[in-house]
This record gives sequence, structure tokens and C-alpha cells, in this order.
Amino acid sequence: MATSFGLKEVEVVDELPTPEDAFRIPKMGFKEITFKVLGPSIIAVGVAIGGGEWLLGPATAVRYGLGMAWIVLVSSLLQTIYNVCLVRVTVYCGEPPIVYLRRVPPGPKFWSVFLPLMIIGWGAWGLAGIAGSGATALGSILLGRLPTAADADLVRLLTLIIIALCVTMVSIGSKIERTLEILNWFFALFILLTLLLIVAPLTVRPSIVYEAFVGTFNFGYIPPGADMSLITAWWAYTALAAGLNFIFMNWYRDKGYGMGSVVGYIPALIGGRKVFLSPVGKVFRLSDENIGRFKRWVKLLKYDQWLIFFPGAILGMYLPALIAASLLPRGQQLPPWGVAAHIANEFAARVGSAWGYYLICLIGFIVLLSSALGAYVDAVPRNLTDLLWGSEKVRRWAGGDVRKVYYAILLTYVMFTIWALYQAQPLILVIIAANAANFVGIFVVPAVIYLTHKLPRELRPGMWEYVALIIFLMLSTYFFLLSLLGLLGIKI
Repeated sequence: MATSFGLKEVEVVDELPTPEDAFRIPKMGFKEITFKVLGPSIIAVGVAIGGGEWLLGPATAVRYGLGMAWIVLVSSLLQTIYNVCLVRVTVYCGEPPIVYLRRVPPGPKFWSVFLPLMIIGWGAWGLAGIAGSGATALGSILLGRLPTAADADLVRLLTLIIIALCVTMVSIGSKIERTLEILNWFFALFILLTLLLIVAPLTVRPSIVYEAFVGTFNFGYIPPGADMSLITAWWAYTALAAGLNFIFMNWYRDKGYGMGSVVGYIPALIGGRKVFLSPVGKVFRLSDENIGRFKRWVKLLKYDQWLIFFPGAILGMYLPALIAASLLPRGQQLPPWGVAAHIANEFAARVGSAWGYYLICLIGFIVLLSSALGAYVDAVPRNLTDLLWGSEKVRRWAGGDVRKVYYAILLTYVMFTIWALYQAQPLILVIIAANAANFVGIFVVPAVIYLTHKLPRELRPGMWEYVALIIFLMLSTYFFLLSLLGLLGIKI
């Protein structure tokens, strides 16, 4: 039996798998939830503590202060709600957002062109910017000083090495999602614990904490005459990537949330095996039992988002901004090549030892490596693969092995990124990519509102979640318009 769920016929199955069945565990306790069920959001945290947190946050905080800290709270709250709504549909039908968004008017022809163009454009510039900034931090360790424009060739070489390292990481393991999960548990915990327990106590001044606290509730404040492209990029890259968050929710399908557990996943090149991946999703027959199981899945999803992603997003943005604002003179414009490493000299001077310099550079390198790995090296080819997998010709060319498509796209994408690397400086590339995320949200957030409302009544989000999505849409539009004013040189 089949039912019409948008543009194609989707198979209806009798049962939605239970979490115990999906993860092959006898019972669902704290240990099982922690080590078996939670996970996709830790990848998102590893991704999130990247361009916005280590580059845009400090650059904004040092230049304009922390009176705009409300952006961190509001953006993190709204993006967490947005993420839960995105994955709610995946739990129902097993499809990642890049696939199910094509079911929204004006139809698949529009979305199949618009979404790939946005993802490719954002990804190529973003990867070059993030990896280039990580290379700046790595170059600082090798040189024992901040790289200058004269060291541009070295930074670009190190950028290529970082990209190659990321490609290697997504090539190993049985399931790419699981490899990213394991790596990002290490990355995120190392970053947050090191900043919280070592760097922050030695640097952060009480006056800066108070300024951030006041700024957190100073809703709507923007400094007069501020660089709008920098401010709007900070909004977009707080937490994850604003409207572009949909490209990071594919991990829930591959993790096996809800109906994602029956449609397949993308295996790794080395250590993985050929796995059947359905080109379209499957939905479950509505029954009291299945509705109850769906609500259990959504509860686990909320645990993953509200207990890991949301606090990780808050700490990930606040800590680097507090540290930078405490160390560096207010009003300073940080150099485009050196944001990731510029704090290192000041921290070393504060602790009176060279270890401080190398520690900050190491943190910056790991921050940006984790972001480059999950946000760009995996997420871009993953989404394009999921979209192309709907084509029978593509599946026939690949012989049913989705890895051929994923790694072919990855190779092409990396080559384009290398070209982008030579076009501008890292911070500028990150700002371009961040403001693209605001633009995409203008289209995707209404699509999510539309599609979640098409779910069976018993499975829809609450009214308060729809209100939050509308506020998120309004603010994303507002910040995108501000970025246009910045490009035109208009100050407010």
C-alpha cells in the first residue's frame, strides 16, 4: 500500500521501529541513551564551534563589545527549535531535508536547482575560509609567531594538508556518521573543557562577564555605525548556520532515528560495505502504538538537541568571545589572516610562558579542523549525494553503491575549494558564507513550516514551535537585509 506524501508515492509500512529495535538494545536507560542514541548533535556542536565561534565571535566582541550578546541566546534558541522541526519530518518518513524539501511548492524543479547552488556556493567558500583559518593557527605553531601576508603560500599549503586530513577521516569506518560522532566527542570536549577550565579562569575579567550578561538581555541592540556584514555573519554562525542547518540534519537519518533506521545510510570507503540506500523514504501506518513510538523518538531527539546542542552552542560562542574581549584592546580590528591565532600572543603574555601561545594555537587548530570536517568536507557531498540518489540513472551508474557518488562529488568539491582558497582571505570567505546562510533561511524556513503542517495532525509540532519558526524567519530576513546594507556601505 502507498500514500501520497508530496511529489512521489512513498511506501507505507505497518510499524515504526522502536528505539530499542533501531539501536539493537534490550532496554532504554541512561547509559544506552548516552552512548547509543545521542550523537548527531555532538557532530553539530563540533561543527558549530568553528567559523562563528573562533573567528566571528572574537572579531565582533573585540571590535564592538558584548552588548550584542543577545544574538547568541536568541539565535541558539531559535536554531534548536528549527533543528527539532527539521528532524521531526525525518523521523516520520526517513528522508533527509535535502530530499523532503522538494515536496514543497513550487516543486522539485525549483528546489533541485536552488538548494544545490546554495550548498555548493556556501560550501566551497566556507571550506576555504575555515580550513584557511585553521591553517593560520597551525602555521602559528610551526613559525612560533603569527603568519603575515608574506607567509600566504605556507598557509595555503597547510590548508591543503588540513583538507586532505579531513578527506581521510570521512573515508574510514563502517558508517561516516559514526566516524564523525566519535571524532567530535573528542573535539568538542577538548575544546570546551580546555577553554572553560584553563583559559577562561586565567583571562576572563568580571567586568567582561557582566557586560556579556547585560548584553544577553539587551534585545535588539546593535552599535551605531557597525560593520553590518560582520554583525549579520555573527548571527548566522552562532550555534550552527541559521537557515542552512537543514544540511546538517542528514546525520539523524544515518544514525537511524525513526524511519531513518529502515532506509539505509552512507557507508565509508575504507571499512564500510555496500549498503542499500532507498532513494525515497517510507512512512508508517497511523495507529496508537506508532504514534506513541513517534513521540518517544521526538523526546529522544529533544534530549539530543536541548541537552547537547543548545548548551554547546551557547558555551562555544560565549567562551571565545569573553576570552578575546578580556585580552585585547576594545575597538581593535583583528587582521583577516590572523583571527584564529591572534589571541595566542596576548594569552602567552598573560600567563608569562610560551605554553600559553601554543595552547591557544592548538585549540584554534582543533576548533577549525572539526568545523571543516563536519560542516564542509562531509555535509556538502552528503547532501548532493542524497539529492542525486533519487535519479535512477545515477543509481545505475553507481551500481547501487552510494559511496561512488559521495566520493566522486567530494573529489570535485575539494578541487573547487582549492580554487576558492586563492580568491580571498579566510575571514572574508567565512563572512560571505555566513551571510549566504541567512539568505537561504528566507526560503527554507517557510518550507519547513509548510511541510511540518502537512504531517498527520498527531505528529505536528506545537503551536509555540511554529511561532518560534516565524520569529526565526523574520530575524533571518532582517539580518540578511542588514548584510546588503553593509555591502552597499550604508551604516545604521
